[in-house]
Amino acid sequence: MRLPDRRRFLHDTAALAAALVALPAGSTCARDNEDSGLSETEGKGKAISANDILRVGVVGVHGRGMEHIEGFGHLKDVRITAICDIDQNVIGSAKHEIEQLYGNSPRYYQDIRRLLDDKEIDAISVATTNHWHALATIWACQASKDVYVEKPVSHNVTEGRRMVEVARKQNRIVQTGTQLRSHKGIQDAMAFIHSGQLGKVYMAKGLCYKPRGSIGHKPDGPVPAGVDYSLWLGPAPERPFNRNRFHYNWHWFWDYGNGDLGNQGIHQMDVARWGLNKHEFPKAVLASGGRFGYSDDGQTPNTLHVSYEFDDCELQFEVRGLATNDELKVKIGDIFYGTEGILAVTSYTNWQTYLGPKLENGPGGTGGGDHFANFVRAVKSRDHTLLAADIEEGHLSSAYCHLGNIAYRLDRKLHINPMRESFIADPEADSLLTRQYRQPFVVPAKV
Repeated sequence: MRLPDRRRFLHDTAALAAALVALPAGSTCARDNEDSGLSETEGKGKAISANDILRVGVVGVHGRGMEHIEGFGHLKDVRITAICDIDQNVIGSAKHEIEQLYGNSPRYYQDIRRLLDDKEIDAISVATTNHWHALATIWACQASKDVYVEKPVSHNVTEGRRMVEVARKQNRIVQTGTQLRSHKGIQDAMAFIHSGQLGKVYMAKGLCYKPRGSIGHKPDGPVPAGVDYSLWLGPAPERPFNRNRFHYNWHWFWDYGNGDLGNQGIHQMDVARWGLNKHEFPKAVLASGGRFGYSDDGQTPNTLHVSYEFDDCELQFEVRGLATNDELKVKIGDIFYGTEGILAVTSYTNWQTYLGPKLENGPGGTGGGDHFANFVRAVKSRDHTLLAADIEEGHLSSAYCHLGNIAYRLDRKLHINPMRESFIADPEADSLLTRQYRQPFVVPAKV
């Protein structure tokens, strides 16, 4: 979501830019093909006081990364000092935006490892492809940097747990990009549910009814000039370059993305789990669906129904990428069903209840928030409990999406051991909890 009043905050920060000390602009660092990653540090990092400027590097500046620049750019105690992207062709807008904010150009790195070598950077924000989220976060924590990482935090289940472990081991602050956790309207809706005023909640339903058209068919071709394609592939298998697997459309391929369940749907999955107050895996998952209505290169379903079973309730999730109706004025949101009524989260900020036998209009509300400011506050306090969306919350909600996709791909009901975060007597399903990593871009089994 783009923040409002962009021109106003750019105007307001002009005075700040004159007062800040300009940093020297750096040049592109060539990639060292023999570098297999970062060495582990003590992970304490330098202390950031309440009065210090937090220096941030933005990783991935095509698309959502520009939202990160805008989100951090309006905060007076933050300075975006560097950007990183494997595609030199997309960095112009980011550099221009930052120049408008501070009066000078940020340092640019094509390789995230060179960015993480930069000792002046205190934290990074990660808006890359999903399959890079875990490795970028783990390396950053080991390099004594705090992390704001986009949703889903991981590409598979085990990556998420490694991210939690490294954040705790290295004492780093890691925020998940599920920004609804910082919105007052959604916080109030969750408080209403948890207060018991909806009665016993027996089912939550997440809805992702977002139109998705065909991406068509494209042939493999040469890597564009200015793109480090091997670095873009990172942990994923070696494949020829194809524009249909590159910018944005990577979401619809299992090697890099997680379909709309793990793209848009992760926001609604997080709210559903939050409302149900579930802090563990479900005991079973079942899914069905397909890529209907057209034929194209995409692999992930545009129509999907997933059921998650618990002892005391059920979570249902639906993805519909084709023409469809709303439910209780919800197309992208959540509906909670309780013994005393229904609560609908109708947007990123709004909610409404329908109470009593006749389901008459009850309390509702609205309200936004600043997820980036919440991250900065936690970083300066060195207290991850201040985060609206700590990495553990991000891991669990992301894992729910991964579990649904695994059930869809295997086309059968899967039984889960919540304590072990694995399946019961099902080696084939367990194999999809992780992946085969391409050297040297390996997410370690132990951090």
